[in-house]
Amino acid sequence: MTESKDAVPKWLDSNAIEIAMSRERPPERSVLEDILAKSLSLECLGLDEIVALLRVRDKEDKDLVLSTANKVKQKVYGDRIVLTAPLHADNHCASGCRYCAYRSGNGEIKRKRLDMAELREAGKKLMLQGHKRLVLVSGQTVAEDIDYFAEAINVLSRLFDATGEIRRININLGALAPEAYAKLKSVDAGTVNIYQETYSKRYYELAHPSGPKSDYCARISAPRAALEAGVEDVGLGLALGLGPRDYDLLALSLHIAHLSREFGIGVRTVNLHRVRPAPGCDYTPPFAMNDEDFLMSVAILRLAVPYTGILLTTREPAGLWRQGCDAGGSQLLTGSVANPYESWADAPDEKAPFPIGEETHLDEVVRFLLEEAKHLPSFCVACPRLGRNGQEFINMASQGDIRSQCGPNSLASFMEFLMNYATPYTRKLGEALINEKLERMNEHERGASERLLQKVRSGRMDEFI
Repeated sequence: MTESKDAVPKWLDSNAIEIAMSRERPPERSVLEDILAKSLSLECLGLDEIVALLRVRDKEDKDLVLSTANKVKQKVYGDRIVLTAPLHADNHCASGCRYCAYRSGNGEIKRKRLDMAELREAGKKLMLQGHKRLVLVSGQTVAEDIDYFAEAINVLSRLFDATGEIRRININLGALAPEAYAKLKSVDAGTVNIYQETYSKRYYELAHPSGPKSDYCARISAPRAALEAGVEDVGLGLALGLGPRDYDLLALSLHIAHLSREFGIGVRTVNLHRVRPAPGCDYTPPFAMNDEDFLMSVAILRLAVPYTGILLTTREPAGLWRQGCDAGGSQLLTGSVANPYESWADAPDEKAPFPIGEETHLDEVVRFLLEEAKHLPSFCVACPRLGRNGQEFINMASQGDIRSQCGPNSLASFMEFLMNYATPYTRKLGEALINEKLERMNEHERGASERLLQKVRSGRMDEFI
């Protein structure tokens, strides 16, 4: 049954959410342990179970929630953290979102769209840092723009310099028409990200007063439209702070469950980011979130939907995104010095061109993961290379079967980065971590990893099982 884009979908049962949220007491320890055991068996949680986790108050119980979320993530994906770079193709937008620097009417930024030569140059800068995954970002686009983005994907996917290449291009372009999604599928776009930001219709409309993104119902129906058009992987997301946290996490879980029932696919990733200050914006999020609640949100989502990739951003303070990785995060959206508008940055008479807080070189992120977090940075794209997308990938992840590939493949992709892009100090740290990971693997995974690593050390690239 096709949803009307003009109506709030039936799966978003606000009454059920409100009833579940009426629970005020923290769960007994035995109840909490039962819920956590269910997550450890890789089963998704229901509304009442998620609310029970949201009501945890005792520090010891919170620590148990956080540590169990990490165990679930380890069981599904192992210890790898996948790294993806944003590439902002333009900062044009027809929407008036009050918290976003791209918003129409913002006079404090200068507008620009990269032509294909500039786009190629920006992509090359990212590639030469060692990035293999990009997410192509734009403001709320319109129908006639889709040919530009299809061409952009073709340009970026053909970048190669004998040691580097871009192997996965995801997109974040806002809600599109079905024919636009079909066009993106035809050029092998990766995950299609459509962030609802907040599921509360009241607070959504408060933050999005004008333009295409102001249509709450069209936005919420866009992931379904993408899947109906043949897109294999969709990503959802919350801008934490725009709406009530508890409502948003419960509604998000209903959205994921709905897509799983209807399409057998579920959701490839969920982006959890807090609303940040932006040039030309003075909007105060009505539910501004502190660090502790942010970490608990990451952990609760991991427990609620064990198989989904949870995407964090290095725009958060370094210590916090590191803790987020420990609490169930499995991917990082990193900043980059490959800012397409960097030529404006040092010109005092130019207006701020770009959201603040995104200037982070990949080697710095990798070094921090190695020194502080002891997580394995991963550049692996084996699954899309092998056609493990959509239902096949979700089935493997939800049954815990993807982990046996993630470990060896992540080690091989990381070694490729260390040999070709890392600074000497980062390479030293990375090789030490690889040896630590090998020692902890079972015999089968260690054997597969050592064979892949030998191939990479001999000069082969893009090796995986």
